[in-house]
Parts: sequence; C-alpha cells; structure tokens
Amino acid sequence: MPSERFYRLSKEKQNLIWEASMKEFIAVPYEKVSINKIIRDAGISRGSFYTYFEDKRDVLSFLLKDITRKWREFCLEGLDKADGDIFSLMESMMEYALEFCKNNDLFSLHKNLIMYPDDALMECVADDGELERAVGEEFFGKIDRSKLRDDSTGGVLLLLKLCFAAMMAGIGELHKYPDHEEAIKRDYKKALSLLKYGAYKDSEKDQAKE
Repeated sequence: MPSERFYRLSKEKQNLIWEASMKEFIAVPYEKVSINKIIRDAGISRGSFYTYFEDKRDVLSFLLKDITRKWREFCLEGLDKADGDIFSLMESMMEYALEFCKNNDLFSLHKNLIMYPDDALMECVADDGELERAVGEEFFGKIDRSKLRDDSTGGVLLLLKLCFAAMMAGIGELHKYPDHEEAIKRDYKKALSLLKYGAYKDSEKDQAKE
C-alpha cells in the first residue's frame, strides 16, 4: 500500500498517479506493466515513485483497494439518499457502474491480471468478499427492511447478490456492445422490477399454495 508520503500529496497529484497507473494496467498484461510509463504519464520522478510504492504489485493492490473504497462510499451515501430503499440504491449504482466502467475498462484490467501465473498476485485480484466485508454491518443497518418479505441478513444478502449479478451482466453487455447503454439500463430496471415484485401476477397467493 502507498506510504504516508503518498497521502501527503495533493489530491490532484494522487489522482494523476491513480489515473496513470490504471491506464497502464488496463493497457497491457501485468508482466508488461511499465513503471517508467506510469511515472512519465503521472509526471513524477522514478525516485519519487519508490518513496510512494514498493513495486508495481504494490500499485495494483492500491488500485484494487481504492476501487473497493469508492464503491463502499457510494453504497453508504446512496443508501442515505434513498432512505434505505435497496432498489433505488441499485438503480443509482448501475448508473455509477456504467459510467465508471466507461472511464476505466475493468474487463481489460481483469483479463490482463488473471492470466498472470503468480499466486501472490492472484491474492490481490481474487474476489474474496472484500467489498462485502468493507460494507459490513454499517451497510445492512441502513437498509429499510420493512417492505422485504425476507428481512433476515441472509435474505438481504441473497437479494443483493441477485441485484449485483444482473448488474454485472449489464456491464458485460456494455463491454461487448458500447452503443446499447440505454437498452442495458432498461433491461436492468426490468430485472430489478422482477426482483422487487416477483415474476407471477399473484406471487403472494401462489406462494401460499406451495
């Protein structure tokens, strides 16, 4: 992770380094990532780079954790704005996710990283539930569960996973068909509606018969 010296830089300078690093990790496979290219694009010296980071794996760890932090903050702030409505949050998250992925090609990033046979690197890349842990109890405490049929933590978590699965499918579609953004948003809203109200017209009556 970055040194204290990095965090003493201005936000503008930190963002330049972040953007230069992300651009390089997206552009080429991990083994070809060039620290020289990063420092050139960020406008810093090689000596300065090594006072901020140990190596390129350290930079990658920083990028991934910072993405997690951004999502955590968006989730918590979004729930406050939506008064705890999980479906309003998910709709706004899709807008945020599509915009984020247009600016940062996360599919290319994942492809460039996952092909590199390095166990230590894969520990950084693997989906080990870090976002879920980062959000934690604070997130669940903000959700309005009063209208949910299953308001248990397990039920809410399952609902979130289904919402995120639909979101990731939409992001995948955007990667393949960048001109279909509006259609992707419409389909995601339909998916949320199915999760919210059920696929059957009289879902509660039908469930009672089972």
